[in-house]
Amino acid sequence: MPSDSPSTRALAFRCSLLALGWIGLTVALFGIGEFVVHSSAVTDVDRRVTDWVVGHRTPALDTTMRLLTWIGSWVTVAVTGGVVLVLVFTKHLARALLLAFAVAWAGEYATVNIVKHAVGRPRPPRELWLVTAHGASFPSGHAANATLVCAAVTIVVYLLSRRRAVRTTTSVLAGVAIVVVGYSRVELGVHWMTDVLGGTLVAMAWLTAVARLFADRPAGRRDPRSRERTKPTPDGPPSRAVGPRS
Repeated sequence: MPSDSPSTRALAFRCSLLALGWIGLTVALFGIGEFVVHSSAVTDVDRRVTDWVVGHRTPALDTTMRLLTWIGSWVTVAVTGGVVLVLVFTKHLARALLLAFAVAWAGEYATVNIVKHAVGRPRPPRELWLVTAHGASFPSGHAANATLVCAAVTIVVYLLSRRRAVRTTTSVLAGVAIVVVGYSRVELGVHWMTDVLGGTLVAMAWLTAVARLFADRPAGRRDPRSRERTKPTPDGPPSRAVGPRS
């Protein structure tokens, strides 16, 4: 296909829009971070929420939050990407889904880390920490990663299963997991509430932008019957195979 074909130009246009969207999203998140850091009203609410959550700690809850917070770690992102990779190579999913996952993770990772360094918000007092944390506080990388992972898992399940119960259960569990990971970052004393909200919202916005780019791409499940839908005829162009009527 020529490099200047309409489809190539359209894809280049969409990629340019996505890049501009990423820049705009990063700048917007930086502005929100600056507002949060310099707003005494917002920081006061953050402190009150942290005081309440820390005041309701229990040994069992601490242990549970230490485990569940891993849903938002880079390890879980890598495992999810590996699963998608295997499903693509075993032809259960199209390659476009793997590309979409890679673009989503790269954009989210870059935005979160750029804004972290630019805003430089201090984390809660170290005496509140129950786990080790690195870098600045806003936005929460764990919250953003959890949103990405849960969205990826939900999409894969929707593509591989047509059962409504499975899809609904997956969607509910994904939503609960995002909320739990966000809560865990506050309960473990390493993030403020607005850090979690910032990480979750920026991941959702970026995932929406990526989904729009790949909306017309074949990112769904591969259908093994697709090769049989058109059958060549000896005297003319391919004709569509007619299956049994239901």
